[in-house]
Amino acid sequence: MDQPGTLRLPFRVRQATPKDNADLLALDRQCVVAASTPMMFDRSPDFFARSRPYPWWRAYVAEGESGLVGVGAVALKSVLVGGQRGAAAYLYDLRVAPAFRRLGVARALGDAIRADARSFGPLVTYSLVMEGNVPSLTFVQSRGSRPVRPCVLSLIPIQSAPPEECVRATRLEDPEAAFELLKSTQGHRDLFPFPNADCLRDRIARLDGMGFRGLYGWGTTYGLAGCFGLWDYAPIMRMRMLEATPEWAWAAGRDLHQTFLMPSGFRTGEELARSVRLAAGLLRGEEGPAGSARVLAIPHDREDPAYGALEEFRPIRLGFTMFGVEPAEGQAAAIGASPVCVDPADL
Repeated sequence: MDQPGTLRLPFRVRQATPKDNADLLALDRQCVVAASTPMMFDRSPDFFARSRPYPWWRAYVAEGESGLVGVGAVALKSVLVGGQRGAAAYLYDLRVAPAFRRLGVARALGDAIRADARSFGPLVTYSLVMEGNVPSLTFVQSRGSRPVRPCVLSLIPIQSAPPEECVRATRLEDPEAAFELLKSTQGHRDLFPFPNADCLRDRIARLDGMGFRGLYGWGTTYGLAGCFGLWDYAPIMRMRMLEATPEWAWAAGRDLHQTFLMPSGFRTGEELARSVRLAAGLLRGEEGPAGSARVLAIPHDREDPAYGALEEFRPIRLGFTMFGVEPAEGQAAAIGASPVCVDPADL
């Protein structure tokens, strides 16, 4: 029985189950992202597909008398931070039905997912918020998170990338060679998600049937010079721009069909640009979903100079901020002093 003076919230928080899928898809359709570039997402037919690339994850829902009114999730994965391997907790998918905002739903869900994260003693805990999403930016900072890195999703229309004329990409059947290149060229970035080859193999296995098309690479007589994976994100999520600003005019009223370069291994900016040209060449001759706008998607730290090579493609950029939950003294590592690796699975 409630104590006198206790306020009963008009919802309860519980762990999500597969039976919630249809209701979560309906909730997701209500939640237009109030970012600098307003957009909506379509995650049908499986709301939980967004989480399946992670080795461990859990989602919570807020349930009111009329149904589900909010959701939030936490995932764990192995990463490198400052060269140290440990668990990272990623907080994501926090959203609340418009009619139930400012009733404590987000706070209650946030408490649930952060409690889960703390129970594992992660090396670092972080989240991502899109640029211009003022309600979310205000909320995460009010909960003790601090902005640690400016990040960006660079989108390159496939048809705009010129052909690569110097080398050809071949399919890599064994990820071991790709891992060695990835570790040597990307492993110095905080949050690098493949601290060993088994982590890379596990990610690829989890993406089976979820749009992953394979690993590709090219080399010289001295070994592999560059590599990239192609991950078609459409089976998991499609997004649509709701305002046709000049830079998005070409995509107005169309679903963005994203293919992530995941993973991506390169030693120089020219090799990164070569990856883009080779990937676009592999995709250019294929038909995408009718009416879709097809793009290569490359998330990265906005201040990482290695990605300056993308400027030649004149990418369209969606900005977002990485927030870190302040670590307990002596218990966790801090991020923010140097560029991070932005995992496509986190977007």
